[in-house]
Amino acid sequence: MMKAKFERLIRRKMAASVLLLLPLIAACTQNGSNGRQAVDDPPPSDIENTMLQEADGVADSASLSQDQLTVYLMDRNGYLAPMTLGVNLTGESTSAVAEEALAWMTSDNKLKDQLPEGFSAILPAGLKVDEVKVDESAGLLNIDFADPLPGMIAADERHLLEAIVWTMTELPGINKVKLSVDGQPLRNLPSSGMPVYDVLTRAIGINVEEEKGVEVNRSMAVTLYFSSHSEDGEGYFVPVTRVIDRSPDRARAALEQLIKGPSNTKALDPAFKSPMTIEQLSLLADTVNVSLRDDVRKTNADVPAETMEALVLTMTEATGAPQVRVVMNGDDSFLDSKDRPYDQPVLRPTVVNSLKQ
Repeated sequence: MMKAKFERLIRRKMAASVLLLLPLIAACTQNGSNGRQAVDDPPPSDIENTMLQEADGVADSASLSQDQLTVYLMDRNGYLAPMTLGVNLTGESTSAVAEEALAWMTSDNKLKDQLPEGFSAILPAGLKVDEVKVDESAGLLNIDFADPLPGMIAADERHLLEAIVWTMTELPGINKVKLSVDGQPLRNLPSSGMPVYDVLTRAIGINVEEEKGVEVNRSMAVTLYFSSHSEDGEGYFVPVTRVIDRSPDRARAALEQLIKGPSNTKALDPAFKSPMTIEQLSLLADTVNVSLRDDVRKTNADVPAETMEALVLTMTEATGAPQVRVVMNGDDSFLDSKDRPYDQPVLRPTVVNSLKQ
């Protein structure tokens, strides 16, 4: 039953406040992080929303004879990205699936060649898990590691934390993670000394970057989705948490930052190829309504599919709503470059990246 549930459902949730993110950013800065990535944007402070939705076939699906397992791996540019692997799951319980996910995220020569080309496991070889326990009523997953933890470069330890939390919260029903070593709560990462909170959520962010001149006590974070490409040209999305000046409208702030584009233009592609004007942005019930005007393109012919996907992912991440309705240049009766219509609200895809293994 757990397998069937796991195949159908993938969660995207928003939780906690920016206060959880800021001390971690500070610790990362003090320990020499180069800022190319760190944490994922903390979702809206007033939202603790878990979305379980059925796969809608937006992304390429793995073979029906296989199970799907989403893990966060490191790409060739040093960014963490979710990768949905086609694997033969041997366990049926949430804890068993979590252990398998951790195995795929741990450096191992036997599994290395089975990962998508250009991606690598972030957890160090030798990292051993003593026990994984699940508190279903609390949506909490406890991971107890063997003592001691293998040494890592200090700048990589934040990625380890992000990858574990974001992967574990892909599991149905899980929105919080606790880490311990030999039965004792993990309070600090060994090399960097970075603090580890008792309960971790996606509010820690992922691939974090800070806007210049932003005051920490007047900031907020938004998670944006930009596309990147593997060496053989396959596209995939990378979540980036950007710390910006605080705004009363998180959704508009996120969309403005998405339009602004990535800071690292060598590794990430902009979602929009031409200047955009936000004509309307509102949240009604479970739908984000977005009206944009392309200041260069006067027709909606061949709107890039990557643009629409990045928009849907970013807006659902910022608001917790499961779907987005898009109007472009005053018209919603258009197709993207993959011939997908937008005259009805579009659900957030349950499989974000599924590259060849």
